[in-house]
Amino acid sequence: MKKTWKELFPDALLGESTQNTVPVQLNGETIFLLEESLSERERFLIQTLTTQPTKTTAPTHPWLAYLEGKGALPSETAYIQSVHLAVFPKQEGVFHEKDWLEFVENLTVGALAIFKNFRHHYTLVVNPGVSTALASTLFEVKSAIEDDFAVELQIFIGNRWATNTNTPLLYQAEKALFVEYLLHSHKRSCLEFSPVLLWGIANGLVDIAPIADELLLLLNVEEVKEVVEALWDARGNVSKASKKLFLHRNTLQYRIDRFAEQTGLNVKDMNDLTLCHLLLQKQSYKKNSHFYIA
Repeated sequence: MKKTWKELFPDALLGESTQNTVPVQLNGETIFLLEESLSERERFLIQTLTTQPTKTTAPTHPWLAYLEGKGALPSETAYIQSVHLAVFPKQEGVFHEKDWLEFVENLTVGALAIFKNFRHHYTLVVNPGVSTALASTLFEVKSAIEDDFAVELQIFIGNRWATNTNTPLLYQAEKALFVEYLLHSHKRSCLEFSPVLLWGIANGLVDIAPIADELLLLLNVEEVKEVVEALWDARGNVSKASKKLFLHRNTLQYRIDRFAEQTGLNVKDMNDLTLCHLLLQKQSYKKNSHFYIA
C-alpha cells in the first residue's frame, strides 16, 4: 500500500518553517522535514528528488550530457548499460571520492565512464558487449569496496539498451526508479533490473512508461510472444516449452539467446520471464478493454 508523506515522516510540518528544517515541494505544497530526524540516506534522496539541472549550463561530462538529452553519443557503441550507485560514507570527511571513482572504473571490464549526478549518486556506464557477468562481479566485490572506502553502497544494475533516440529517456526512467526504490524499500542493497521494475509496476510510484514501451517493441513479435508464453506455462522449463511449441530444444534455446542479446533479458530467469509475461498481459488487457484508447 502506498504510504503518505505524513506516515513516512510523522515529524514533518506543513507550511510552517522552523530552524533546522528542510523544505520539500510535494503536490503543490511545501512540507518541512526536521533535519535532525533525517538519516544520511534520506538527505541524499531528498536532494536527488528536488535538485533540478541547471538550465543555463550544459552538463560537463559528455556521457552525462548525452544521457540527459543534451549532447551526442560520446563514443560509438551499439548498446550501453548503466550501473546506478548510491554511496553513503560511514564517517564524514573520510571518503576519498577521486580514488573511489578510479577504483570502480578500473574494476569494471568494459567501463566507458563514471560520473556524479548528485551528492552520493553516481552512474557507471559500460559496454555490455565487453562486460560479461556484470552484476555478479560487482555484487561479489561490494563488501570489499565498502570496507576499503568506509562506505555503504547501494547498486542497481540497469538493463542493456540499444543506443538510439530513446536511450536518454530509458536512463532517466531507470534513475528515477532507483531513487524511488531507495526511498520506499530498504530490503536489498544489490539490485537487478527486473525485480526492481516489477516492484515499480506493483507500487505505481514512478513512471516506467519509457521502459515498458521499449520492451514491448521487442516483445511484440509473434515468435517472441510464443516463446514467452510457452516458458511461462512451463514455469521456465525449456524442455517442456519446446515440446509445447513443437520445436527442438536447441532451436528454442537459440531463440532465447537471440532475445537476450536484443533486450538484455534472459527469459530462463523467472524474474525476467515474469516481467515479459506481465507486460504482454497488461498490453492485452488494455487492447481488449472498452476503456482502451488507441
